[in-house]
Amino acid sequence: MKKLLPIIIILVAGIAGGGGGYFFKLQASQGGGEEHAAADGEHGEKSDDGHGDKKDKKKKKKKGGHGEADTSSTVYMKFGRQFVVPVVQNGKPRSMMIMDINIEVDSEQGETVYAYEPRLRDAILSHLIMKAGDGDLPLMLEDTAVMEKTKAEILAISKTIIGDGALQVLIQDIGMQSY
Repeated sequence: MKKLLPIIIILVAGIAGGGGGYFFKLQASQGGGEEHAAADGEHGEKSDDGHGDKKDKKKKKKKGGHGEADTSSTVYMKFGRQFVVPVVQNGKPRSMMIMDINIEVDSEQGETVYAYEPRLRDAILSHLIMKAGDGDLPLMLEDTAVMEKTKAEILAISKTIIGDGALQVLIQDIGMQSY
């Protein structure tokens, strides 16, 4: 009986946790927050403390200032997968670089820019493999000038495919794994 008790406890806890997760997911997918909205009143209504009142005034835009940017005019194209680039020296793979690259584009292009993703991935990956073969790609980890040059080259490639809507290349993450 002493050996059976821990197994029973684990099974009961697993079933209870799985059932609770299932019902939580089911409630969330059916819009379980409706009771909250009905009990507290509709969002945007004025309450006693003035919290939640609708604002009819237009927000004033601050001009200038450090760190402020107009992000409403641009969107970021995030590739579905990271770029995996083998670094080959003397015909043998020596390491692998993994890069997360985003492209800042004009907001007018918005979702339409994702139609170019396969062509962009192909062109960017081809360029990165060429740089890896030349030995420049691993230098990005040591020299920011090499990174800025690579970003400028990727931007030029992006502009040939997307057009002038491509504004900037952002390298979010770089990893290198040696073999």
